[in-house]
Amino acid sequence: MKRKIVGGILTIAVSFCLIGCGPQQGYSREGNNSLNSSEVLYADKLLTNEQMISDYDNMWKAMKESYPFWGVLARSKPENPNYYDAIISEYRSQLLSVEAGSDESMLKFLDIVANSLYDACGTVGHVSIINPNYYKGLGVYKDYVEEMPEVQPWVDVIEKPEVASFYQYCDYLLTLSQEDTNEDESQGEKSKDQQEVENQSASGNLTTKILEAGKTAYIRVNSFDDAYMEDDLPKIETFLKEVKNYENLIIDIQANGGGNTAYWEEAFVRPNIAEPISSRLVRLMKDTELTRQFYMEGYKDSLLSLEAVKNDKIFKELPREDLVDLAFARELKETTKPKGNEKLFGGKIWVLVGPSVYSSAEAFAVFCKDTGFATLVGQTTGGSDSGGPILFELPNSHLLIQFDVEYCLNADGSCNQEMGTAPDIETADALQKVLELIKRT
Repeated sequence: MKRKIVGGILTIAVSFCLIGCGPQQGYSREGNNSLNSSEVLYADKLLTNEQMISDYDNMWKAMKESYPFWGVLARSKPENPNYYDAIISEYRSQLLSVEAGSDESMLKFLDIVANSLYDACGTVGHVSIINPNYYKGLGVYKDYVEEMPEVQPWVDVIEKPEVASFYQYCDYLLTLSQEDTNEDESQGEKSKDQQEVENQSASGNLTTKILEAGKTAYIRVNSFDDAYMEDDLPKIETFLKEVKNYENLIIDIQANGGGNTAYWEEAFVRPNIAEPISSRLVRLMKDTELTRQFYMEGYKDSLLSLEAVKNDKIFKELPREDLVDLAFARELKETTKPKGNEKLFGGKIWVLVGPSVYSSAEAFAVFCKDTGFATLVGQTTGGSDSGGPILFELPNSHLLIQFDVEYCLNADGSCNQEMGTAPDIETADALQKVLELIKRT
């Protein structure tokens, strides 16, 4: 299984914003003196209206060709299965009315693109623009390219001079916008979203507790992002050593939107297995220039065919209508090796899950369900256990769009993106349920 390097996109790449903005909010602000200034520092980055429309149309063309979840979207609104076509058309009409030639118009362009993606697709398949802060985070791919040469296509896009230059311009736009935003905030209370972000920062990513001395320990991880690994992993190891003789370990990922699979592999799995443990995934993909650019290396030697998947009786919940445009299939078998000669924690492991579990956090839930490493308790997860989104460069602006091109199956053939992972024990209050079960033992 290829590590998912970048997965936690739900709060930072939905729209063209810094942090804490909802999907319909951006930085195009009427009356912003900075943005309406006659001084233009990046004149070469200003698009004509025709170029904006061209980028928009190219984006949706790429999505229609390579994105595999149109059936998932249609089933989410059975009363109007082609709702997204109306959304795409509506935002295109908005773009036609943009008066080009200024920084303000470029922000309107970026907001229209971002909001069209969100309104049409939501978070199904990691669909979003790459905003400037997120672009900087993509540099993590370069850290892994030697270990995993298959991520080179991502590095090639990220390092294109035109792309880097565009994101320098985006930084400039956001600097101007932030000045105006700060003025608004100084005149009133901070937004609810911003306050939530600040509270999250203050509380930290990792929480460890002793719930019952000698018996039950608890760890909550809000994100598996790379940025937290250096600080969190040693703390988790120290805590596990302290509670190694406890009967129960509860790992709470109910609010975890993803990050890097290496986080949970190194923090929880490898230290707590005594022998190698194997897992299996099946993924499908369309055959397009874009899918081949990023993922063909993983499919070219596959012994699994799409026809074999269709005829496999174990996949009884496979949505047949989704297979029409899919061309390739591959089976990923991953063997995770123990970190030491014995388990660091020898008791029972419970993992708390819910609808906010997504991306590489979803991968952890899938792993637990597939291998029996831990008992899943809570509500069905949010899904999206893919190999990670590809990057599509808009030809005129050089803005990057991300979306998944791999369609991952659950063990019964259902689409993981659509159905998520069902817990072993279904309950609305996961922690309380586990504590009740522990008391009975």
